[in-house]
Amino acid sequence: PITRDQTGVETYATVFTLAPSRKQRGLIWAGSDDGLVHLTRDGGGTWSNVTPKGLPRHLKITTIEDSPHAPGTAYLTGHRFLLGDFRPYVLKTSDFGRSWTAISEGIPADEIARSIREDIVRPGLLYLGTERGVWVSFDAGGKWHKLQRELPAVQVSDLAVTERDLVIATHGRSFW
Repeated sequence: PITRDQTGVETYATVFTLAPSRKQRGLIWAGSDDGLVHLTRDGGGTWSNVTPKGLPRHLKITTIEDSPHAPGTAYLTGHRFLLGDFRPYVLKTSDFGRSWTAISEGIPADEIARSIREDIVRPGLLYLGTERGVWVSFDAGGKWHKLQRELPAVQVSDLAVTERDLVIATHGRSFW
């Protein structure tokens, strides 16, 4: 549903995110810009389609976060704003992608989700980068709270979690 340009970026079926497991050797999650999620448990020898049921067409999977605490648990974000859909697509699986649950309670209906990360020290502590800032959940996505502080309302493209810091990569406002 888009007009082609000279770069080829509008071509679908591109792997957009990869997440190797920190707990299980050979386990890798992959998400594409055409809404598919795949999982390998043998280092890429074979892949299984574990795309969440009910996702809309052309959802760009922007992040998959393999849990640093629980094997088989992963989180994902996706968006469709180029198609006029600004909803936050944020999901979780705890069974290697056999089933997925939406975890966007508390996020405004027009808040585009871009990146999700789990704290490496505290299980269930999640950070969500969106089109207008950062959100935090203390209960594995059960409920979200705005974590803006001094950060202006800006697109948060990605997040990184260390033992002591949350690093925020923004679009146009540098790193925080």
